[in-house]
Amino acid sequence: MAVVVDKNIPQNKKSITQLRAENTALMEENFRLKSMVYCRMCGKHRRKVEFHVSTDPMIKGEIAGICKDCAKKIALRVDANGDEHEPTRESVQTALRYLDKPFLESVWDASIQESTNLTLGKTKSNVWTSYVKNIAMGQYNTLTWKDSDIFKNKIKYEDEKTEKEVVEEHSGMDTYDSFLKNKSDVIRLLDYDPFEKEAVSDQPFLYSQLLGLLDSSEDANEDMMRTASAISIVRGFLQQAKIDDTIAKLMINIGELENNASTIKSLQDSKGKITSIIKDLAAESCLSLKNSKTSVKGENTWTGKIKKIKDLNLREGQVNGFDIATCKGMAQVQEISDASIMKQLALDESEWSDMVAELRSKRVTLERELAQYKEINRILLQENIDLKDYFEEKGIPINNCKNLKDLYSVFAKKEEEGETDDSSE
Repeated sequence: MAVVVDKNIPQNKKSITQLRAENTALMEENFRLKSMVYCRMCGKHRRKVEFHVSTDPMIKGEIAGICKDCAKKIALRVDANGDEHEPTRESVQTALRYLDKPFLESVWDASIQESTNLTLGKTKSNVWTSYVKNIAMGQYNTLTWKDSDIFKNKIKYEDEKTEKEVVEEHSGMDTYDSFLKNKSDVIRLLDYDPFEKEAVSDQPFLYSQLLGLLDSSEDANEDMMRTASAISIVRGFLQQAKIDDTIAKLMINIGELENNASTIKSLQDSKGKITSIIKDLAAESCLSLKNSKTSVKGENTWTGKIKKIKDLNLREGQVNGFDIATCKGMAQVQEISDASIMKQLALDESEWSDMVAELRSKRVTLERELAQYKEINRILLQENIDLKDYFEEKGIPINNCKNLKDLYSVFAKKEEEGETDDSSE
């Protein structure tokens, strides 16, 4: 009996052995794929060990959505040439968002310190590798990206902070006004800002220290060599302060003191060199008290201090030294002195006549000048009131203004005393 073969049906020419081999290969591939995880970013199947563990309790597979290599490329900002760069706060946050892991400020600060601490036995290459290790600890389990600190409190980065916030953060709440005054005084004395390029957090220290080395008069700072030495000395003081702070931090941990000994010694040697440079500059420019050629006796007395205040030409320092009425104590001394003089004098009639004539002449002159000054005062007072009203309407703040009631209180007291005398009479 002949077998009829349909030509439209494809004939399977593979043997049973080949089919079994292919089936075995497919089963092995299927098993391999089941034991691997698909990365949603690079589109490759990778082993589970090539993925970070997910901290989201809702994820059953406990595997992050992207592999370690893809997260690292994001954090290290790998460019088209494959070159890695230092991770930034923003790049690390982007990688953590894809991994669904939290960004915590405390972990970030600890990771920065860990990645930069050269005294550790095993130094991490960058802050990213330190952060992913620290965030995988048990206390951060079940935390996800939505638990990051950026969603709890508004965090201001250094480039977002104002000058006032930076100064108050590093130097205290009450130093910003002093900082502005010191800065304006330095610019006034030098006609330029010597610390414009310095960090804002360091400027309060620099301006306050430089003022102690500059002369109070603008014309006295024309010696550019002396001024440059003073600026270099102040920068040296800042470097010494930072070295002292670093040494103090290294000596906090007694257990690591032996490992930090070489670093501390190197810092102390650097501080000694800076101190030597400062001493040489101070001696050559006569800036120290020991080498000063301008220091005179009496400059630290009350009279010397008042003279310095007057030399600064400050409005609040303009002491009224000619009007005896501004000081009741001096007025009392003057009255006692006049009474003592009158008791000691024995004048005849001609001398009294001469004195009265002279007093009358002076009185007429003074009354005429008084009338003129009263008119000048009236005009200036009216202009002053108009200017204050204008500034108030425009919302312009006015500083160092005196209260008119306080200024004219002297005349009110005199009128009250006059009424009392009249009533007693």
